[in-house]
Amino acid sequence: IRVETATGELVKTQRRSLADALQQSGGEDGGSVVFPPVLVQMLDRLESEILADRVSEESRRWLASCGLTVEQMQNQMDPVYTPARKIHLYHCDHRGLPLALVSTEGATAWYAEYDEWGNLLNEENPHQLQQLIRLPGQQYDEESGLYYNRHRYYDPLQGRYITQDPIGLKGGWNFYQYPLNPISNIDPLGLETLKCIKPLHSMGGTGERSGPDIWGNPFYHQYLCVPDGKGDYTCGGQDQRGESKGDGLWGPGKASNDTKEAAGRCDLVETDNSCVENCLKGKFKEVRPRYSVLPDIFTPINLGLFKNCQDWSNDSLETCKMKCSGNNIGRFIRFVFTGVM
Repeated sequence: IRVETATGELVKTQRRSLADALQQSGGEDGGSVVFPPVLVQMLDRLESEILADRVSEESRRWLASCGLTVEQMQNQMDPVYTPARKIHLYHCDHRGLPLALVSTEGATAWYAEYDEWGNLLNEENPHQLQQLIRLPGQQYDEESGLYYNRHRYYDPLQGRYITQDPIGLKGGWNFYQYPLNPISNIDPLGLETLKCIKPLHSMGGTGERSGPDIWGNPFYHQYLCVPDGKGDYTCGGQDQRGESKGDGLWGPGKASNDTKEAAGRCDLVETDNSCVENCLKGKFKEVRPRYSVLPDIFTPINLGLFKNCQDWSNDSLETCKMKCSGNNIGRFIRFVFTGVM
């Protein structure tokens, strides 16, 4: 819904409060008087109750003790002006890109056509309405012709960002990438789904792994992070209970306590896809399976009864990607071998 109110109409809504009106003319000679703060608070509460047409019994008793009525106080209030407003309804495509503005009478007041990357192809704007909203999270900047994306600027002619990813290499090697399939995917924040690693807390270490920071060293904790919709990330993974010595080998599992900032490295694994992100957020809230340090390759059919952190994050990501692509057969086969649905 789009609601517009002219500045002149907003000026007309300015009015004195009941307390101000009484103070300006409450003196014995008709001049001003200053009320104590507690009386101003009581009058403000009374005014809000009168405007809501729900005057409490407490307020009525207080007025009666002063020899006043609700009607008398209401007559002292400045009238409330309701400004004229223009209301339009947005009609958007499946990605959230506005295609039309329709008035309350059902007339099309604005209409536009775009290509897959958000380039304006055709516009009908007989009323000269200013419609700056583009693909989700984007606002058209008239001076540059670019789309402001909260964290950076997007150029629809190139189909890419012209400013770097604010999370740097943690978002992948391509600093400027927009979703590779703009027909079905969007990137409202200019951020992506990440797979992160850091040293195992049971073994310690700095950088990416416990022990030497070299490729092939399997001693690292792995987890996933997705945009939280507020300009940051929420993360989830698998962890051991950590209450006894044997928990690290085999024992109850629990959700890991992870953040993107604490990662030794984060890699892009999925461009911003709301379906995959919501699916993963759901998995972050699920009860974890039992923990085992052994990877799935040693137990090819385990029905998901035990998982280490690396297998849990890999299985969760692939399952969500299959779910969002409609690959139910693949999900079933993966469930047989991993126990993750």
